[in-house]
Amino acid sequence: MEEKETMNPQAAMAAARRKIGIKMNILMGVSLSFALSLLGFLSSGHFALVPWLISFALSTILSLLIGFCLPVRKTAEGICKKFSLKDRSLPSLAIDSLISDIFYTPLITLLMVFIAVNGAKKSIAQAVANRAAVESIPQIQFLPIFLHSLLISMIAGYILIFVLQPLFLKCLTKNMPTAPNSEKNE
Repeated sequence: MEEKETMNPQAAMAAARRKIGIKMNILMGVSLSFALSLLGFLSSGHFALVPWLISFALSTILSLLIGFCLPVRKTAEGICKKFSLKDRSLPSLAIDSLISDIFYTPLITLLMVFIAVNGAKKSIAQAVANRAAVESIPQIQFLPIFLHSLLISMIAGYILIFVLQPLFLKCLTKNMPTAPNSEKNE
């Protein structure tokens, strides 16, 4: 306890930023996973609660791993710095959203399409086992389904990130102490 009380202001700010980063990763990961898994199931026309919950859970785990293991934040900050974009400006937010979308959405979409295609193939195998007419069984090809889903998910993911990221950040930073001797450049 005493160590926290004697922590210098810079260390306190760094610790607060780390906590905010962890919370942002969780909020964005769960939000993106929820929305994209729901969008995927609804756009397929075959919504079922249990498979969706499994997809949502796996997608959330993948999102959290991406957020904690890949340098999403550093990449976005580096690109914004390279183009001299002001922090939290509209162009900075647009670039940040695009970078996050590129890191998260293709991997989440790949996982969800893989789950959906495997589920469909199991259903087809059952139909064949039950002597369904071969002509009535649809042919399922992974790549066309993935590319279609990826296009929809990239657009939806970008919009979600663009809208949710500043809202979550505002909520998480409203009680954050300001850096000592910092000047506001607004």
